[in-house]
Amino acid sequence: MSVWHVQQIKAHLTAEYASHIDISDYLTKPEDQKTNALLSRSLAAFSISHLTGLTPPESAAKVTDGGQDNGIDAIHYDKNEKILYLVQSKWGNDGSGSVERGDVQKFITGVNDLLNARFGRFNDKVRNRKAEVDAAIMDAQSGIVLVVTYTGQDPLASEPARDLEDCLNRTNDAGEIASLQVLRLENIHKIIAQGAAGAPINLEVVLHEWGQTLEPYRSFYGQVTGSDVASWWDLYSTRLFAPNLRMFLGATEVNESLADTVRTHPDRFWYFNNGITAICTSIKKKPIGANTRETGIFECSGVTIVNGAQTVGSVAKASLSHKDQVSRARIPIRFISLEHCPEGFAAEVTRATNTQNRIEKRDFVSLDGEQERIKGELQLDGIAYVYKSGETMPVGQRGCDLTEAAVALACFHSDLSLAIQAKREISKLWDDITKAPYKIIFNPSVSGRRVWRIVQISRAIDSVLKVQYDAMEGRDRMFAVHGNRFIAHEVFKRLPKGEIENADIETLKGKANTLTENLLAAIIAKTNVLFPDSYLAMLFKNQNKCRALDLELKQQEENGTSTL
Repeated sequence: MSVWHVQQIKAHLTAEYASHIDISDYLTKPEDQKTNALLSRSLAAFSISHLTGLTPPESAAKVTDGGQDNGIDAIHYDKNEKILYLVQSKWGNDGSGSVERGDVQKFITGVNDLLNARFGRFNDKVRNRKAEVDAAIMDAQSGIVLVVTYTGQDPLASEPARDLEDCLNRTNDAGEIASLQVLRLENIHKIIAQGAAGAPINLEVVLHEWGQTLEPYRSFYGQVTGSDVASWWDLYSTRLFAPNLRMFLGATEVNESLADTVRTHPDRFWYFNNGITAICTSIKKKPIGANTRETGIFECSGVTIVNGAQTVGSVAKASLSHKDQVSRARIPIRFISLEHCPEGFAAEVTRATNTQNRIEKRDFVSLDGEQERIKGELQLDGIAYVYKSGETMPVGQRGCDLTEAAVALACFHSDLSLAIQAKREISKLWDDITKAPYKIIFNPSVSGRRVWRIVQISRAIDSVLKVQYDAMEGRDRMFAVHGNRFIAHEVFKRLPKGEIENADIETLKGKANTLTENLLAAIIAKTNVLFPDSYLAMLFKNQNKCRALDLELKQQEENGTSTL
């Protein structure tokens, strides 16, 4: 890597991005400063384009670099993938060095301020993106990717790398929601050298234990390593996938399960994963290893992945922090050649591989007789209860579904960990219907009447939190969203258990409303003292922090200093 490579990157950024970048704040500054700012901002936009598939004009609009940017040079929230991208970019003309520690620390401070909704510390470019950022930080399922991009050839030095790792660890204290993507000279040049968006993707693929079909259409199948799949994502990102289909959807239940398997049991991934299907304009096998099916090297031209986007994205995400484990994972894959296929066959493959029914863990709940019992008991009172996938609530009929009931029952239970689990990963509540936590919240002692009344109280709590959310600003309003399950648990804990099934429901809802308002205020005050900089989306998924907060509230009441 050299100055020559930097010049090639400069030429690409100038041709594709420069005309779309706002540098109005540099018009009166020296030409060299203006050029450097233009290239740095173009580099930030390029990073967004590469990671998300946005066009140069679209990604240029995401640039926030300027005075009081707090170290954040670009922001983009992908609503489909539910990923918030925060970029710091540094342009250098000589191709040497890395990013200074001071710049990284400024970036980390900016990330912390942004995730805690401290918009007053940012410039207008960031504040103008408030609605977009709010949508990300208010959604507990959203992931965060910190992107550090620079035109130096050196890896991050140990100190800034450690600072970023510490930042990720603080944010990920209850699960992997944030990750780091570093793009330096080598990566950037390689991405550009592969061709502009729209150019065919050509891969040299190593297939392990491979086989082939010849009739009626040619294809090859086998296993690829997780590290190879992650490298495809690094180079091509969303360009890998067929247009008009789902992209990588981020931190969904299925994707978290995929990533968790890679991280904890990479040797089992092949057994647990449905694999990847790709179509190619042509496939050629290299002569090397011709006498064995153990390993083959194939030249695949015009590659498009038509099924398996979630597998690719999840493996790539896991690779950011668990490279060794990912390298040990094997992924089933097949490449279908279109060389002698009829017109429209590619579209048929794409459609067929994406319309097959998939069984979720939730579907197994229908095997539990307790669910049908609850449904029958509620029907006698004219209340609908839906627990099977595919069923919908009858229009105009009172009732609830399994998910709402499970969350309400988890928050109602005396064990705080159940409410935290409902917030952290609700599917774990029915992960195994033969044991806890499922059997704790759904068992013969739980009547249909109890379920419905607890759901009604839970809805009352949510209604109060919605009103409070609309009335609040900044970090405080995040409590009404991210702290909702913890708050519900605290409210239920203070309602008389013996009255849940028999007392007037409107009276109980009234008590719950008052408790919700008071508890929200108390929890905000206490959390801002105990955990002033914690990202609330993760804080209320953290068992230790929630228990500490619960204990503080209890001690306040015992000491007579509580307003509850």
